[in-house]
Amino acid sequence: MERVDTSEAAPVREGGMRRALASLGATLGLGTVEQLGELVHATHHGPAIARHRAALIQRRVFGFAALFALLVPAWALVDLLVLPRGLWDELLVTRAVSALALLALAWLARGTPDLRRARVLLGVLLAITPLFYLASAHWIRGYALQGLALADAQLYAQLPFVIVAGLALFPLTALEFHAYALPLLGVALAGMSFHPAAVLPHTIATLWLLVLLLGVALLSALGQLRYMLAQVMRASYDALTGALTRRAGIDVLDLQFRLAAINASALSLLFFDLDHFKSVNDTFGHDVGDRVLRDAAHALAKAVRKGDSVIRWGGEEFVVVLPTADAEEADAVIDRIIASGLGKRPDGAPVTASIGVAEARADAPQDWRGQVELADRRMYAAKASGRARSVGVRGQARLWRLAPLAEA
Repeated sequence: MERVDTSEAAPVREGGMRRALASLGATLGLGTVEQLGELVHATHHGPAIARHRAALIQRRVFGFAALFALLVPAWALVDLLVLPRGLWDELLVTRAVSALALLALAWLARGTPDLRRARVLLGVLLAITPLFYLASAHWIRGYALQGLALADAQLYAQLPFVIVAGLALFPLTALEFHAYALPLLGVALAGMSFHPAAVLPHTIATLWLLVLLLGVALLSALGQLRYMLAQVMRASYDALTGALTRRAGIDVLDLQFRLAAINASALSLLFFDLDHFKSVNDTFGHDVGDRVLRDAAHALAKAVRKGDSVIRWGGEEFVVVLPTADAEEADAVIDRIIASGLGKRPDGAPVTASIGVAEARADAPQDWRGQVELADRRMYAAKASGRARSVGVRGQARLWRLAPLAEA
């Protein structure tokens, strides 16, 4: 018998595994370990992701709850035609209680989106249907059914599949998905023992199908989450500078101002305008101007704290949000930015900026808009005073190390 050379079999198998993993990663849009971590847990999700997820989860909870609040009692008409009257009475009470619970849930889901609240609402939705499933299985087991009555009873046994299919419609992390799915799997196993067809082969086959559907639902949930992450990232971050866009920045400003008001904590804003930036575009072209902008934004991001936010407000203007920082701490951040610099102009001169500072407790603005406007006015005061400096809460100035270029 001729011997077959299998020395290349292992590399071929390993290559096939790598291709399979690469294909899965491409399906979910994964390119880095950090992106994988975002799909596993929500620790590194920003406020924009949390807000979008909460809104979508609550909208879908509302839709499911409202739809099933109508369908659950409506099916009682079918039960009336084929089931014994005693069983129908018992199921009708179960249906009425479930419908009322679903209506209440739909009403609660109309509230302001909040991720913690959305998770609770989804958990309640996923609890109502299994409880209805267990209650119906309990009533049905007390009757010897045949024909159409047995067929109708078997439809109740399909409720776990409906619940699992519903999970596929929510953008969940892997940990969230398993937190919801594992109790559902336990409920399904408990309910199987109640039904007339609960013999071992049937139970094993049903369980295998449920696990298969859970795998498909998990991929769907992760795919939705990854798509949402990509869309929010694209909408939230300026492609040129990597700073937050103005739209995303407004959400951050609103959130941080409300938190500062609730906690009576400090909140400082720095309004930056790069000095003589128009002369860079006019003299060296927009491509060079884009590089200067990008370098300045990266320098700002490196100089501020991890929890601070850099927003591209428009053109060569940036707003830096400093949560919990009072006026003195804001000045310290400015000193650090001046010391590290904002990069170089094409002619080798340092990039400087005019900066306005506003602090929530010291200035007492009515809202985040008022605080931004105040920082903007102080930025213009810095420009009028000669540029390359900041104007702080009490009018004090901090000068750049080097004098700015002549007027352009």
